[in-house]
Amino acid sequence: MRSIRRREVVLAAVLSMIAGFIDAVGFVHLGGYFVSFMSGNTTQMSADASLHIWSSAGKAAGLVGTFFAGVVLGAAVSRVGRSRMSVLWLVCALLLLAAIVGNNGADIAGMLLLCAAMGAMNSVFQRDGEVAVGLTYMTGTLVKSGQRLIDAFTGGDRTLWLRHLLLWFALAVGGFGGALAYHHLGLHVLWLTAAVAGLVTVITGLVRGQLW
Repeated sequence: MRSIRRREVVLAAVLSMIAGFIDAVGFVHLGGYFVSFMSGNTTQMSADASLHIWSSAGKAAGLVGTFFAGVVLGAAVSRVGRSRMSVLWLVCALLLLAAIVGNNGADIAGMLLLCAAMGAMNSVFQRDGEVAVGLTYMTGTLVKSGQRLIDAFTGGDRTLWLRHLLLWFALAVGGFGGALAYHHLGLHVLWLTAAVAGLVTVITGLVRGQLW
């Protein structure tokens, strides 16, 4: 977070809000499984496996595997396209495909596509092959916020901890909105998600002077 500019912090917060929105939709629809929080799915998978609940363990494992595939795809597109925009368009395409599939009788396939989109999203802020800003998971972000808060009291940057906390807050707000929207719209909310992601991508491209 220290190395990115202010407008990039805004983009990171907006994308984290979208990720929270999507994760809440997936969580409610799947009855307690996540499409972006793989630590939770891994714990669920292991706990279910220990109880020999293989169908639930398999569902969690499938989500983890699809998220991983999305990460790989996002990293590949980032490397080939050499642009943040190429990853954003990939995420938009996956979200649009999830909306199409999910609203045409294949809701599980739609959820898996959401998982892939969330995995790919984490390559938006990839630097030198590493994730500079995690957008869909917040445990590490909260740890960094706490550490940077201590730095603020010992001569370090006084506001850096707020950048990390902002991402957590954005995810929480997005999650609240996603759950609320799902209860009113069901899987039709995926169309809204794809449209918002597309709008954010276009605005980002216009600001950067580079739509691709």
